[in-house]
Formats: sequence, structure tokens, C-alpha cells
Amino acid sequence: MSTDTEVQSQAGTTRLCTAAQIDYKAYKRPYDGQSGAPVLNLFASCFYGSAPWVLSFEAVNGEPNTYKLMEKVPGIVYFLVTNYAVSHSSGYGVIDLADTITIIDAHGSHKVKVEAL
Repeated sequence: MSTDTEVQSQAGTTRLCTAAQIDYKAYKRPYDGQSGAPVLNLFASCFYGSAPWVLSFEAVNGEPNTYKLMEKVPGIVYFLVTNYAVSHSSGYGVIDLADTITIIDAHGSHKVKVEAL
């Protein structure tokens, strides 16, 4: 059996992101480009020692200004260091957008300053 691949026992499971060295950024811009409620844009970059992973942001229900970075466990992984970038846009103006948001991953809870674009 080759050591270049491995079947994952939790294939297809979605869980909090376990990637290494996750870096978060958050930006806001007016919905209509001028004065509308701000649209929130989230970004994360990270890496794994294997591939292919699928990453996404999810809002936390009942907790304003709080998001989770999630990963979907692949069925078979290839042992190759792979860098990832993921983004999320609220798509519409967020009425009560705070100056700092919270992003949760498998490593804990992270406060991220929301910067203006």
C-alpha cells in the first residue's frame, strides 16, 4: 500500500477547520458603493499537509457578528502540502455590523478587526 494517500475515517463530515496557520481578514464596504449598510467580506488563508479539503464560512445562529470556518473531510487525501484561501460575502448590507467580529475554528475563537475598503 502506498503511503502517498490515505482513506479518511470521517469522509464527508463537515467540522470546524483544523488547518495550520490560519490568517483571517475582515472588510466592509457600503452596499451601494456609497452610503448603504456595510457588506461584510471575510477572508482566510491557511495550509494542510494533505489535500483536497473544502472550506467555507458559516454564520453562527443567534450570535451576531460571529462566524465559523468549516472544513469538509475528503474521502481520500494525498500527502501534499496545499495552501488554501476562502472568502465569504454577506451579499447585502449588515445593519448591526460591529467593528470586530469573532471567527471560530478548531483552534479556538479569534477576534478580527473589520476594516473599511
